Amino acid sequence: MSEGELATVIRSIRESIDGDVCSRSRVMDALLDLRLEAANRHDVIELVDVALRELPGRTMVPASWWRDRLDIFELASINPVEPVS
Repeated sequence: MSEGELATVIRSIRESIDGDVCSRSRVMDALLDLRLEAANRHDVIELVDVALRELPGRTMVPASWWRDRLDIFELASINPVEPVS
């Protein structure tokens, strides 16, 4: 998946956020879907894994937390990190 396509998926997820809180299970599902969409983008996959580990709440996640993470994913998808050798 190209950087532009991944950014489009992230924007689509962001547009589905409604209100001040989100269902934790929906956020987790979206994170796992995004992880699959990222395919060989190890930088984005790593960011998603961190978000999965840090996912707040028992049943609800603050929408602001979720939007912040999506912003980070979008920036990473547009500006890939090149491995240093």
